[in-house]
Amino acid sequence: MKTLVLGIGNTLLSDEGAGIHVLDELRNCYPEPEDTTYLDGGTLSFTLAGEVEQADNLIVIDAAQLQ
Repeated sequence: MKTLVLGIGNTLLSDEGAGIHVLDELRNCYPEPEDTTYLDGGTLSFTLAGEVEQADNLIVIDAAQLQ
């Protein structure tokens, strides 16, 4: 089974980039296990559809400020 860990966000466009920062921390503390891919999704949106479709498991890391 292939697991995709997808970090979302962009620190350059006034976004908090939480998903990207968590993904970086995972990479530092837990190098990619076998059958797992860490992917910096940035703000790529629908261009990630192929990667998501190929994964058996998907973990998305993102944050939003809702008011």
